[in-house]
Amino acid sequence: MLARRVDEKGGKVRSIPCRADLQQYIDEYLSVVGVVDPHTPLFLSLVRRTETMSGRGLTENDLLRMLKRRLKAAGLPAHVFKCHSLRASTATDLLEQGVELADVQFLLGHSDPRTTKLYDRRKMQVTRNIVERISI
Repeated sequence: MLARRVDEKGGKVRSIPCRADLQQYIDEYLSVVGVVDPHTPLFLSLVRRTETMSGRGLTENDLLRMLKRRLKAAGLPAHVFKCHSLRASTATDLLEQGVELADVQFLLGHSDPRTTKLYDRRKMQVTRNIVERISI
C-alpha cells in the first residue's frame, strides 16, 4: 500500500497509507507527471494557464482556489467552505460510521481528543432513550 510522508504543522512528519482505489489514481497521475523522487511534492502546480508542471508543490492557496472553482462549478456557495471543511467532513463521516474517536484523533494527528471533538459535525438529537431516563 502506498504511503507518503506528510509534513504537518509543528514540524511533525508522518507516513499515512492511502486507500487502494486512491493509490491507483495516484499511480496513474505519477505515470503522467513522471514524479519519481520521494522528496518531490506529490502534487505539483501548473505554470499559469498551461498544462506544464512547474516543479513546485501545490500551496494552500492553490488548493483553496481549486476548491472554490469546483464549488462554483457545482453551484455551491464557495464563501462557506474552506479546505479545512474537508477535514471536518472526513472526521464526521468516520465518526458516523462508528470509527472510534481515538482512531480519528490519530488519523488527524491531534494530541488531544478534545480537538478532534471540535471536528465532529454530527447532529445531536434528543432520542426517546434519553427522555425515558429523566427522573421524575
